Parts: sequence; structure tokens; C-alpha cells
Amino acid sequence: MADAGNGVSGSDSSRNTSDAAQRSAETAAAQQAAADKAAADAVAAAAVDPVQAAPVDLSLSPATISQLSAMPVDTVPNLASFPTLGGVPTATTYADIAQKPAVPAIEETNVWSPSFSITPNDPAAVAAASLNDVSINLGLNHVGDVNASIEARMGIAPASVTGFASVSFNNSLDSLSLSTTLGPFGPNSTPSYSATVAGKTTLGNLADFDFSASATFNNQGFDNAAASAKLTRSIAEGWSGSVQLGVGADRQGFSRLNGEGAVDYDQNGLNVGFVGRGSVDLRTGETSGYFGAYARGRF
Repeated sequence: MADAGNGVSGSDSSRNTSDAAQRSAETAAAQQAAADKAAADAVAAAAVDPVQAAPVDLSLSPATISQLSAMPVDTVPNLASFPTLGGVPTATTYADIAQKPAVPAIEETNVWSPSFSITPNDPAAVAAASLNDVSINLGLNHVGDVNASIEARMGIAPASVTGFASVSFNNSLDSLSLSTTLGPFGPNSTPSYSATVAGKTTLGNLADFDFSASATFNNQGFDNAAASAKLTRSIAEGWSGSVQLGVGADRQGFSRLNGEGAVDYDQNGLNVGFVGRGSVDLRTGETSGYFGAYARGRF
């Protein structure tokens, strides 16, 4: 009996010893974790290097305060002192622009205007016209330093289309123009092609020179041509004289020579003059002429 009791007592003693050892180990582990955390916090704190900001001296010296006190101050803003900033014209201030924005000028370039007409357009002519006299005209016109026009004329009976084109230069010589005609084209039409150049220039203060030349071609080639030149000169107050010479040609060569001379008086609405014309057929030698006087008045 004594041996059995002693056995139980020994077992309890061993269990108590084991529990004490376990608690001691847990306590040691908790102390180690606390020590590790303290060491890590110390390392992190050591990595931060606080910098103390240097003080800023905002005080002004007496000399500076004296200069600032002596400076004039404009209590009304004046933007006129910056007249050209940002491309603003000298006569305009920013205040003016803020009150009323300037409207930019619109400059048109390469402007073409359309045109439309019906021929004939005179009431009396329309009443007497037949269908083959009627045409519909469509075109484009440009006005400027260079004047240009393009037109298509469409006949109804017989059906046909004729094209016209011209260009003139106001700043080259005094004037210079080029024009051409193509057509008519259609089932019953015989097309032809013509071109004309004309110009005028001033020779000194008292004389003008005009010239022109044209040529026509058809399906067989060259058909005819003509050229002329005219010199006009001031003679006296209100008086002027002119001389003109022209020549014509066809497929066989030069065919006709024309000449004209005139004296003209134009003053205060009264226009009178004398004119003489002559023509010579270069193949037959036949001549013709005319001499006359004219008078016109405006009242």
C-alpha cells in the first residue's frame, strides 16, 4: 500500500516540474520578442536625421525703408506704358482692348463671283428673237489687280457651246489684256479658235500708245489675223491728235493695210473733231477712204 501511494505522489511532482519549465520558456520568448522590437525601433529612429531650419531675417534696413517710402505710387493702373506688348498697336492700350475688342479686318483673296444671263435680254429683242438667237450664259469673274473672266455660252437651236476667257493686268504697262474664244461646239456647228492681246501704255506726259493683235484658227488651221497700233498725243489745251496703222492677213499672206488720222477737241462737254481713214488691198491695189467731221455735246 505504501508503494502505491508513493507512486502517485511522484507523478504529480513530475507534472508540476514540467509546467514550470514551460512557463519559464514562454516568459523567455516574450522577453526576447520585446528586446527585438526595441532594437528595431532604435535602428529606425537612428535613420531619421532631423534638420533644424535656419532662421530667416525679414527685417529691412533703414536705407531700404527710406527708398521705398520715397517711391511714387500710381493708385490708378495705367497700361499704356506697355503699348506694344503682345503685338498691340502703339495707339491702343490694353485697357481699350479689354473694353472693346478690335474686329480684325477681313481681306479677301482669290475671290471669284458667278454670273448668269440670257441673251437677248432686251424686251424688244426678245419679242422678235427666234429660238436660235437665244443663249444661256454662265461665267465666273475676278476683279482686282488681275481681272479675269470665264464664260460658257450655250445655244439652244442649234445646240452649241462657246467658251470665252480673258485676263487683264492693271499694273503691267497701263493695261494689258489677253482673251480667247473657243467654239461653238455642237452637232451642226463649225468651231473656231481665236486669241487677242491688247494693251496701253503712256509715253511721257503727253502721249499714249495703244496696240492690239488677234488671230483666228479653224479646223483647217490658220484662218486670219489682224494687228494695229495707235499713237495719241496732246497738242494744246483740249486738243489732241492721233495716228493709227493696222494690217490684216489670211492664209495667203498680208491682205489689207489700214490707216487713220484724227484731230479732236474736248472741253467743257463739247467734243468736235476731224477724222480721215484709208485702206489698201495689198493684192489688188484697190484703195478706199473716208474723211469727215463730228460734233458731240453734253449739257
